[in-house]
Amino acid sequence: MYFKKVLNISLIITKKLQKIELFIGVTCLAIMLSTIILNILFRYVLYKPISWSDELSNYLFIWMSFLASAYVMGNDHHVRVTALIQRMPEKLKDIIHLVMNLVMFIVFTSYINPSFSILRGLKKSNMMRIPLKFVYLIIPIAFFFMAAHIMNSIILDIDHLLNSKKTAIPTRSEFMD
Repeated sequence: MYFKKVLNISLIITKKLQKIELFIGVTCLAIMLSTIILNILFRYVLYKPISWSDELSNYLFIWMSFLASAYVMGNDHHVRVTALIQRMPEKLKDIIHLVMNLVMFIVFTSYINPSFSILRGLKKSNMMRIPLKFVYLIIPIAFFFMAAHIMNSIILDIDHLLNSKKTAIPTRSEFMD
């Protein structure tokens, strides 16, 4: 019973994180698109291009990329080579999936602290003169989000291994819809 509560809480957290990732990612895309269009207008209509628009677009693209990666991790839809795994028995597939998730969880959590250390050594951007630590702060944030999603996946893997029959708790894809 306790495990089912943990599983439900984990699924709810993943869904909330994905809403945050999606909202921030869409906001970044809207700002980036607006800035690019505005720069086109300024460049070709007023003949005065906005000097910082390319830099801002690049930084927003970095944020969108990391957030998209975390979002996809929440759905467990990252690209995988599964030709060998598909030929294995179901129980072995589940164990391999669990082990892969444990390895990814260890890797992502081990990168969070070093990411913060790297941020301290960054200077300011060339055109906008903003501290680059704010631009690249998305790296440890995305690692944290991905680790949270992977923890959810680990809990789902354990539940699937313990209960090979259909459970009353929704699967990740059913819950996310």
